[in-house]
Amino acid sequence: MAEPRQGQLVPSCGDGPRSCQKIVSQSALRCQYLVVTTIASWAAVDSRGVSAIYIASDSKITWGSSGSWSQGRKTFASQREAFVFGYWGDVVFPALALPVVVEQLDNSLIAVNPSRPYGAIGNVIRTLWLDYPVMHRHDLGILMAHRLGVGMRSVFSLSVLFYEAQVNKWTRRSIPMPPRSAELTIAGSGAANVRSARKLWEESRQGGTSRAIFGAFSEALAEAADPLSGGGPQLVGLHRQGAGKSFGLVYEGERYFSGRRISKREASQGNVGWFNELFERVDVRSMRRLSGAQRHMPR
Repeated sequence: MAEPRQGQLVPSCGDGPRSCQKIVSQSALRCQYLVVTTIASWAAVDSRGVSAIYIASDSKITWGSSGSWSQGRKTFASQREAFVFGYWGDVVFPALALPVVVEQLDNSLIAVNPSRPYGAIGNVIRTLWLDYPVMHRHDLGILMAHRLGVGMRSVFSLSVLFYEAQVNKWTRRSIPMPPRSAELTIAGSGAANVRSARKLWEESRQGGTSRAIFGAFSEALAEAADPLSGGGPQLVGLHRQGAGKSFGLVYEGERYFSGRRISKREASQGNVGWFNELFERVDVRSMRRLSGAQRHMPR
């Protein structure tokens, strides 16, 4: 799996030299490990610098021709530390490993070096990988976002941890922060669709904003052009204050949290922030924009 430059599409199933069409002839099931995700990360930037980082993903998991499930969790947030995570590619390992990482962060079992915040996280992931069955090792990518400090002195960062099965190697790459609100990386089987929608949003009056990026992501997911992406979107993020956050999303008239579709009653008793497809803050009961919240226009 080639490492992406900032803003570069990551090769995946249906894109690049290692496409599903070439792999299915060898193993029809292996395709599931290479894709099954549309994921995007972006930075929100105001006049004082980066104010937030977000990771959004779809919720669909596909087992080759054996069926699919549209409520699979693909994003994670630490409730104690300023870390959020997401993944694409192989489903099984990151879906099992990242909850371990988050729980250990929340219980202060991972000593994070402020100057190398991803070193300890990477070590935990690699340790979990040591006895992972060789026959089930497939390409994957893990997004790791972190904030150092609080308030106006906050420093945000994003790092991408890759495993490439062909060479049996882990690599990590840092994604630089942009001078204005912009995507940091878009990956997975639906990446091309998100980029197409992103281009249209950037050409509108909403261009250069966080809402344009999330709007493009939601629009591409709703169009369902990628059969391997679907379900409701899920969203995690870091702001200038506090630990990682998981957000609820109102999407196509339904309420979703961490990929799961939830009822009005369940959503109303929670204590999370909610957004709609236009990245407006909404009242989860009425599913309408909160009074006083900034209004966002479609493209």
